[in-house]
Amino acid sequence: MNIDYEYLSRIRRAVALYTNRKTSNILDGDFHSIHKGRSMEFDDLKEYNLGDDVHDIDWKSSSRMGTTLVRRYVTDRRHNVMFICDCGRKMLGDTPKGESKKELALMTFGTLAYITGRNGADFALAYPGSDNMSISIFKSGPEHLEALLYEYEKHVGDNGVVSLEDALKNVISVVHKKMIIVLISDMEGIASISGNVMRAVTSEHDLLAFGIEDAMLTGGNTFDNDLGKYEKRFLSFNDRLHKLELEERNMIYDIVSDNTKHSRVSIVGISSQSEIIDSSIVLFERYRHGNYGYIKTTV
Repeated sequence: MNIDYEYLSRIRRAVALYTNRKTSNILDGDFHSIHKGRSMEFDDLKEYNLGDDVHDIDWKSSSRMGTTLVRRYVTDRRHNVMFICDCGRKMLGDTPKGESKKELALMTFGTLAYITGRNGADFALAYPGSDNMSISIFKSGPEHLEALLYEYEKHVGDNGVVSLEDALKNVISVVHKKMIIVLISDMEGIASISGNVMRAVTSEHDLLAFGIEDAMLTGGNTFDNDLGKYEKRFLSFNDRLHKLELEERNMIYDIVSDNTKHSRVSIVGISSQSEIIDSSIVLFERYRHGNYGYIKTTV
């Protein structure tokens, strides 16, 4: 398999630019998936990040490598982060900021997987393919991430027989370990998951979500992906249709807000690649403090 490393290079640059300003271990804090306590069995070394225990600094290795390194122990690697990413032709649309939903989904998954991997977690990817459900193994490292990005990129846009709700149910029935589950879909996809299913998931696992915002279909020039042409102006600029679309969108937001709040799920909306890292930190901080539900403005 020939792998194009474009995505991983972009992710590394984005994370490097961010960590020049500030840094955060988004996996710090309490999650269902973590094993309480600490084993004294040494695992490996990682670069020091703000918030790491200074008592874990390995001064000899740090001096030899010219950078501050901390010791990591076996139980520090017990997080298993499962990403469930949506597919379908709806993911070929744009966000309100004119960015591709497909590119934003890929970069959101890739960036967050890269950060969680650097912070000692193993990660896996699941998505509803055109014929069946795809679930990868839990692993870490850039090769694993790039392979998952490559596979997901090939299937974004495929309309499959498996819904996002069925994909979520499939994951928790097949994977027999505690997980931090991260959903990446548009708001309509998140709204399609019932509150009962969300509550069943959060009884055993941590559930967080990124809701990719959709561009409006009315109020401006609109390109129809299915027809391959721009919509007629008397439809796309129709005030009555625009009002109906806003009402429909608000109804979807209300469903998402209600279901996630009562199911102990935190969700943030996202419209641009420039928001990914800050939105990720906001999302995990909100979850750790029990701030469940949906907020539209995150950063």
